[in-house]
Amino acid sequence: MKRSDFIQRLVDRQLINPSIGIVLFLVIAVCLFPGCSDLQQPVLSVVAHGTTQDGTVAFSGRVVGLEGEAVAGLSLAIEHLMVDDYEDEVEWRQPLKTETDETGAFSFSGIAPGQAQLMLPFDMDTERQFYIEPEDEILSIKIGEVTYHPYPFGELIFTITPGVHIRNVEVKVRPRMRIRGRIVFNDGSPLADADIRIGVRSEDLDGSGGGSSSGGTQTDADGNFTEYVSGGGLYTVTVGYQDLSVTSEPFVLNAGERREDLLLMFDSPPIPPVAEDVETFTPPAFDRRGVWVVNPENGHAYKEVYVEGPEEAKALAAAENAYLVSINDEMEQRWLEGLFDPAPFWIGLSDVETEGQWQWDSGEPVTYTNWSRNEIFPDDLDDTEKDYVVKIFTGEWQAVGTESPFWRITRRAILETDELPADALTAE
Repeated sequence: MKRSDFIQRLVDRQLINPSIGIVLFLVIAVCLFPGCSDLQQPVLSVVAHGTTQDGTVAFSGRVVGLEGEAVAGLSLAIEHLMVDDYEDEVEWRQPLKTETDETGAFSFSGIAPGQAQLMLPFDMDTERQFYIEPEDEILSIKIGEVTYHPYPFGELIFTITPGVHIRNVEVKVRPRMRIRGRIVFNDGSPLADADIRIGVRSEDLDGSGGGSSSGGTQTDADGNFTEYVSGGGLYTVTVGYQDLSVTSEPFVLNAGERREDLLLMFDSPPIPPVAEDVETFTPPAFDRRGVWVVNPENGHAYKEVYVEGPEEAKALAAAENAYLVSINDEMEQRWLEGLFDPAPFWIGLSDVETEGQWQWDSGEPVTYTNWSRNEIFPDDLDDTEKDYVVKIFTGEWQAVGTESPFWRITRRAILETDELPADALTAE
């Protein structure tokens, strides 16, 4: 069903007032249950509580915690996507940012009409040139009598018509689950201000399943690091630095809890850092170098890297004698989904060389595909403008171009190699 047909049915049934100034599209198009893959994004609406004089949009309210307490000093951002009806062009503008006051109040003004998203932004450690993740996550957003839940992505995509002011919005947040640890050498001195590889494995307490994630982060001057996780379970943390590696004892985290005192010790005296090659060094903001993990089914190793786009991903792969991942059958697809978290990542399928002829970067034949049956975050691009492929939240694949929303939000890629690195870990 087309979105316009769906909206008209709601109007006909008097579930939506056609004069309402704001329509919110909840980001729950990702459907994990059989039989619902044909559903489009739900469309809900609320009454605008005022108007602006200049035709822009205003959005104000208050941020509270789980018990309704005011959350002060919290950064909020609105990113908006503008569509030029005359040029048929799409561009993401600079995010608007604000911070809650001592009562938890916030206010945005001057929002351009069109699609936008409310989010908790990353901060930048300017001294170390490193992104700091938000410590909280959005649990719900209440506008009027309607409460919206942006889970599982932590963001809310919405479309607002010009000149409205939405007041008295209540944004409820909660602390994100995390593991905070400290890394030391065998003499007790900290591994200070270092890039580390980190892998986190969790198992459900009832033995029904689990998962793993890997990437990279940095320690501070005291050797501390923070890794954000989700869901209760039995956790183990593995940290690698140069040729050293250490794995924690398993520990239990219940849903919503935090571990603040993990101590990991290398069985080694202090070793100096390795000087980086400035000419080939990846910008620190995306230097999340992952851990190679071996798939026992095919003997290949896989690693997650953080990148700005597919071309950077291909360059990183080439530098490591690897290639962007080729997914050759459903078993490999499921293994990747179990190993890496569900956020989108670039895969090695493209039709850059010959339009309409999809090829793997590895040169392997295309024997398996998993195209999305219903496009998430649809765009107006012609198929000839979509040369690269992203594995989206559902596990399905979607072709994208430089003006597609997924091009902007996809900051991970999976590398693959059949020449096993010496530090590769074997997944069970």
